[in-house]
Amino acid sequence: MVVDPQAARPLPGALGALHDLARELAVVAAISGRSAAFLGDRLELTSYRSPLRAFGLHGLEECLPDGTVRLRSGVSAWRPVIETVRDQLRATLPSGVRVEDKGYGVTAHWRSINASGADLEAIAARAAEVVQAVAAEYDLVARPGKASVELALPLGIDKGTVVTELCGTLERAAFLGDDAGDMFAFRALDELRATSGLRTVKVAVAGADAPRALVEAADLVLDGPGAAVGFLVALAARLHPS
Repeated sequence: MVVDPQAARPLPGALGALHDLARELAVVAAISGRSAAFLGDRLELTSYRSPLRAFGLHGLEECLPDGTVRLRSGVSAWRPVIETVRDQLRATLPSGVRVEDKGYGVTAHWRSINASGADLEAIAARAAEVVQAVAAEYDLVARPGKASVELALPLGIDKGTVVTELCGTLERAAFLGDDAGDMFAFRALDELRATSGLRTVKVAVAGADAPRALVEAADLVLDGPGAAVGFLVALAARLHPS
């Protein structure tokens, strides 16, 4: 996690492993709360030209291999609401809480606030309260995250529904996650295992901000982002040894 969301970059080794895996496996996808355009840029889709798929805003949009973004049906009509909500949050949230416009979602986060203990807890509680009220007013869905709350569209689309779609013809599937929204993906794998016999592995990437529920629900726990990259690199090497 970084203070400025736009400063986020893949760790060394991650890109090569993901694109190598995408060439070897039936489906490899990044499903993120970030925008699809952001993912397409950071994953260098147009450079690698692999089958790696990139779903942004928890599945509302997908960045295609040529860099264009495809929206789900009904998404574009919500843009005026997002603009109104963005402006309202910027006017009402506590000082220092940053409002990020993601196009078809809005996130309020307090990562950059220089406070600790009770002061930071009070700011986080107040920010969550304001966001929840705005969510109710505009019929949006509030999703807690790492030092943040996101307002998402009420279209019934999340990481779990994307996982369910992608796993439709598969016999085995794994998902790596480290945030509250990844619980939707874990639950989707549980349901697929129970209903279709899909063989699944739920992988939690642990860290100071990883939800306890996610770690407890995992079949495998990796010790942070570096270990996650190591896992992907090792898997890619096993599938396609040089």
